[in-house]
Amino acid sequence: MSTLAPEELDELYTRLCYRMARAGEPATPQILARLVLLLMHEVGDAGRIGQAITEATRDFPEIVAVESPL
Repeated sequence: MSTLAPEELDELYTRLCYRMARAGEPATPQILARLVLLLMHEVGDAGRIGQAITEATRDFPEIVAVESPL
């Protein structure tokens, strides 16, 4: 797995933020969902993706009870 330099990560994050700002706040969830799906396809490793999902959602409380099929 290659890692991005901090400068590259900052540049890409800034680019994403500006693109979402230009698209407008209502489009943000759709842009992020599309980006996640594209990156999942690029990563191509279900284990790594599952770990990333766990890490990304770790500090968020479960507010709504949802029955998961998994």
